Amino acid sequence: MTGSQATQDFTGLKALVTGGASGIGRATADLLAARGAQVAVLDLDPSSVDKPLLGYRADVTDDASVRAAVAAAVADLGGLDVLINNAGIGAQGT
Repeated sequence: MTGSQATQDFTGLKALVTGGASGIGRATADLLAARGAQVAVLDLDPSSVDKPLLGYRADVTDDASVRAAVAAAVADLGGLDVLINNAGIGAQGT
């Protein structure tokens, strides 16, 4: 990472991070917020999300829950500038 990337300023941007309550998604959401963005997090369990992040419950396997969560986040933030699709679906089989 170059020096300019390491200190990127996101002030004024409105971001949405799916799968953002833990792991890489949470680290991404925290970094965006630390650099000035307003950040909404969508997750199956957003209970660990606290200020300055905004948490919304959404299940990526359920279109209706995702649509409702995104609509609420957009309404609360007043729009979106950045989308980070970090949420995933795990599958196992033989």
